[in-house]
Amino acid sequence: MSYSQTIKDILNILDLNIIFNENCLSTRKIKGVFSRVFEGFLDETPECCPHCEEKDTHIIKWGYTASLIKVPAISEYVTYVQLKKRRFLCKDCKSTFVLDTPFVSRNNSISNNLKRLVAKKLTSKQSMSDISKQANVSTSTVYRVLKEWYQPIQKYSYSLPAVLCFDEFKSVKKVAGSMSFIMIDGDTKELIDILPDRRLPKIEKYFNGFSLSNREQVKYVVSDIYQPYIILTKRLFPNAKVVLDKFHLVQHIGRAFQKIRIRIMNQLKHKDNGIIYRRIKKYWKLLQKSYGKLDFIQQQWHSSFKTYLSEKELLERLLTYNAELTDAYNIYQQILRAFQTKDYSLFVDLINQKTLFQEYIPVFKTFRKYQEEIKNTFETSYSNGPLECMNNHIKVIKRNAYGMRSFYNFKLRIAICLKKSVFKTPKKI
Repeated sequence: MSYSQTIKDILNILDLNIIFNENCLSTRKIKGVFSRVFEGFLDETPECCPHCEEKDTHIIKWGYTASLIKVPAISEYVTYVQLKKRRFLCKDCKSTFVLDTPFVSRNNSISNNLKRLVAKKLTSKQSMSDISKQANVSTSTVYRVLKEWYQPIQKYSYSLPAVLCFDEFKSVKKVAGSMSFIMIDGDTKELIDILPDRRLPKIEKYFNGFSLSNREQVKYVVSDIYQPYIILTKRLFPNAKVVLDKFHLVQHIGRAFQKIRIRIMNQLKHKDNGIIYRRIKKYWKLLQKSYGKLDFIQQQWHSSFKTYLSEKELLERLLTYNAELTDAYNIYQQILRAFQTKDYSLFVDLINQKTLFQEYIPVFKTFRKYQEEIKNTFETSYSNGPLECMNNHIKVIKRNAYGMRSFYNFKLRIAICLKKSVFKTPKKI
């Protein structure tokens, strides 16, 4: 293997017209940083003039033009290629031109290999500034690569699936209410699109862009207890049923029970020198936990009781302190069991019975209001779990970036990290 070919293998240069001679490597101080510089030549005989595009033109050599091109770092050194490109003069059209190479685009000082490295790093949940430091380029270059090498989600370029999952997430400040709308395919768990505004008129205008036959294909729409989503489904998706997410329903009743526990706990604050108050406060997670998931066998030391207890034994001691807490706990656990066993009749009986707990009354009223949608929850297995997981990824992207200002860049970055954006070939040189 020749010396020139070895250098090109190291730098990942595939252009056969670029040549490196011996002793081409040097160390220079560029912009205050000691860098490695490879000196190379680009020389070939062009077939025609790119200006007049005639093959029978008279072309003569017209010297060289040198450019300093940044490439991916080698051994943690900032690396450049000082490439001398052959210039030519066309005697017919009296114009000059320089040879082009796939190694670097025209009028660029950053190689395509380095841009490809930046494009690959954009798929990870890193900030733009971190990527720019790792690739030794400016943050503006990272943004240019983002828009040049990736194609955003095209509006109306897809057909609506049979199952749609709706949700929202905290977006950039410039959008209305700082909340954006996101939807995924409930079967494939893939991202479909992200809208800047979650308000009903904006979402309705967006879905009106789809044909009626396309909207009729939607069979289920999964969402939380957000009235505009339910109204939207009934207006625009004639064959779709609304499925309320089970997680949000359980969360709704769980928060009500938590309010009851706090109220009772505060009433017992001065009883027995506050020991009962401290115990109920310390083991609040155990009271919120599903009874079927409690450990009945393994015992652990609990300093509050100064003895070894299992989770079941610990729960029984906490419930003996107050009968009201026990009744509220039983109702809470019965509703959880109804969701876990998909026992809709038990759920209906529980929300229709009279209760003395003021915290449960608005929750049961909401459940009765959306009883038809909740019935679909019991009859199907669809949920917004994958969408909530996707929202967690979005929060990580936003947190690592210390916030985003442009919704377009934020949406494109989300699509890239979630493997939804299409990788496009950069423009030809």
